[in-house]
Amino acid sequence: MGPPPATQEGPEHVSELDQLAAAPYRPSWAPIPVLRGQTVVIDQLGELLDGGTPAEQARSAFLMGQIGWPKSVPSLAKRLAVDERQVRVQAGIALACLGDRRGLHTCAAVLSSGSAWIKYYAAYGLWCLKGALPAEAQRIDRVLTANRLRQPPIVKLAIDGALQSPFVTPPAVDELEPESSAGSPVPQQIWEQAADALVRESDWWFHKGDYDQAIRCSQASILLDPAYVETYTVIAWLQWSLGRNTEAIGTLHRAIAANPQDPDAYFALGYQYFNTREYSKAEGYLDKSVSLAADHLAVRTYAHCLERLGKLDQCLKQWASLLRDRPTDGAVRLNYERVQKLIETKGK
Repeated sequence: MGPPPATQEGPEHVSELDQLAAAPYRPSWAPIPVLRGQTVVIDQLGELLDGGTPAEQARSAFLMGQIGWPKSVPSLAKRLAVDERQVRVQAGIALACLGDRRGLHTCAAVLSSGSAWIKYYAAYGLWCLKGALPAEAQRIDRVLTANRLRQPPIVKLAIDGALQSPFVTPPAVDELEPESSAGSPVPQQIWEQAADALVRESDWWFHKGDYDQAIRCSQASILLDPAYVETYTVIAWLQWSLGRNTEAIGTLHRAIAANPQDPDAYFALGYQYFNTREYSKAEGYLDKSVSLAADHLAVRTYAHCLERLGKLDQCLKQWASLLRDRPTDGAVRLNYERVQKLIETKGK
């Protein structure tokens, strides 16, 4: 598995992120406010929060909290009573981020059981709640302290920050009417643009050397755009780099579950197993990737995997298919001839 791709943004974009990261109301451990104040989509989010699918409601709730739109509080509070847990969780965290005490219980529950990235946002929400409700600060600190043990590093960082960092009120974003836009973006455009903002934040943390924060941003972007397979592969590479291969494998299984017809999802998991020399596990995923789309890299990897499993006849067929498609590729021809000789030698 290779490293995350280099971003193409120019110096002006890097400067923008650095400026957001240095905002006086943001402590160093907190998320960079890449979504704050993006009110151009508020009306659409309000409609989706009230009448969208559960996934759309969860995404809308998350964005409302990160945008910082207090007028969404009544709609968010209604979502606390729905059956879908993901909607309740995101609505509760958003309420906490907006300074509404009704988010406290949800954030406390998330800290006791949940994914690391969601726990991070729950701790951040409790920090925001402390700032909005000083009278509740001791109670919130008790919740944070009680949930600190046995947490992943990124969550401990957020909890410690929430316990120790003074709160500085950020600039209000509800003093003006929402920004107007020429043509309302469709929901998929909203999710993709917001996910892209989080991917850019992830890249900022990556270049700072903070892989856990980069993972957190990318996990949040998957909530918004689960169809972008490359985000899963970036997360998995970062987890593998941190020595957490089991988590990396789990992330790539999630990529397949969310994108069952995407050959890149199967290739990523097969390639991960191949790199860890678990060839019998890699075989099926590489085979599936090749069957969905005969990408030359997938076929090459599948051929090497079959050879390591001693399946030389099947291996030769893969090299033969590549040779038909790429007759001038010297490496393909050498591998085809090499495996052919192995089969002939074995038959003697």
